[in-house]
Formats: sequence, structure tokens, C-alpha cells
Amino acid sequence: MIKETGMLDVGTHCYYCRQLDFLPFHCSQCNQDFCSSHRLRESHHCESLRVNKLDNSQKTVSSMVNNHGKFFQSLLPAKASERIRESTKLSSPSSSIPNSNTIKSSLNKSSLDKLLKFFNRHKTKTFSSSSSSSSNNLSQKLSLQNLSKGDTKIPVQNRIYIYCYVLDVDRNVEEPEPIYINKIWPVGRVIDYLASQLGIKNLNLKADPNMRLFLYKALNSNNNQQLVELNPNDRVVDKIFTLDTLYLIRGEIKK
Repeated sequence: MIKETGMLDVGTHCYYCRQLDFLPFHCSQCNQDFCSSHRLRESHHCESLRVNKLDNSQKTVSSMVNNHGKFFQSLLPAKASERIRESTKLSSPSSSIPNSNTIKSSLNKSSLDKLLKFFNRHKTKTFSSSSSSSSNNLSQKLSLQNLSKGDTKIPVQNRIYIYCYVLDVDRNVEEPEPIYINKIWPVGRVIDYLASQLGIKNLNLKADPNMRLFLYKALNSNNNQQLVELNPNDRVVDKIFTLDTLYLIRGEIKK
């Protein structure tokens, strides 16, 4: 065997690059000697690293198998019926409106008839204005801003411009009232504010739900318009946007 040392038998050749080094480093993991440039396990690609990596991979695969096969089942395509059901949920209009309550029935038939007649009388106008192209949105916003009234103390940058109908026992607002609200308010404060601005008696501190005011928003879904109740605890910034149409209605509408 040819010796790798010099005439004085000084120094050792690096196992990785074969360079002669007079102060070699010995790796206890692979039991080889290396120069200063390859003294780290990562720099000389130590065999122990590969073994550890292989062991970790085997442990990972083992844990996947031991998990009742759930990991591999998740990689398989779902059954056709399951895919259709999930697709239906995602495409359902109600899935895009979490925690919203759509009108289904009313306190009594006369109140419901009154509401439906009022709503149907104005839905065409509301739908046509809300479904207009984006090219007209800017002009509509400018027009609404010029017509809207409200508390001048509300900062301009916080104003949300809306249309509001009122359905009350003694008074109905047949034409939408252009008005602006504050985007940082909760919906409950908007109800009090609209009642004050529009001259509607506010009895919301009473326990009788028949006399309290509720706020609804008109939404368009699949070319059909519906009213959705706004929770008093919701924030305007999350639920109400400029050009929206709101309905201030007296009396609780059961769901």
C-alpha cells in the first residue's frame, strides 16, 4: 500500500478532497480525517447525515400508516357524491353570507303582506341600480354623495353612502333616503342613527320585539333579491358598503 504521508510522515490527507493537512480533524461519526475546509459533517457529506435522514423518513412513513391510513386516504380523489355535495355547498349563496338571517316568515300575515308588497314595489329599482356595470359605479357614487345627508361630524374618510327605506307602523318611506353613516360604527348604532336622521321613533330599549327597529340589507343572488338581517353587533366596515340599499323595519321578523 502506498502511504499518503510525506517523507517525514507528517500530516494527513483529507478523506474528502485528498488535500494534505497538518492539523486534520477527525470525525467520530464516520471515523475519517478531514481538512479544515471539510471538518463539518455537512461540508464532507457525512454518512451519518444520510442514515439519520433515512431513519426520519421511515418514521414519518410509519406514522402515516399507523394513522389508520387517513393520510393516504386524503390523497385519493373523493367519491363523486361527496364532490357534488361539497361543490353545492361552495356554490350556495348562503355559504358566502355567514351568520346572516334571511327572511322566511313574519309575526303575522298582515305584517308580512305589507312588507312583501313594499319590498316588491321597490325591488326592481333597487336591483337595477345595484347590478349596474362598474363603469357607472363612479358616477352613481358621486351622485349619491351629493344627495346624501347625515351628521357632519362624521369624518369624510369614514363615510359610507347608502340608500335607506323605512317600513314603520305609521310611516313608510316610499323613496330611498340617501344618507351616509360611519364605517367604524356597530350596526346597532347605525339603527339609532338612522331613526334619528329620518325622524323615526326609536323604541329599541323596550323589551317588546314588535316595537323595536331592525335593519336589513338587500342582496342579489342568482338574479333574485332577498333581505338579510344585519346583526346589531356587526361592524359597518364588514357588512355595509357604499351604494348598498338598507331597510329600517319596525317589528321582529321571525326566521
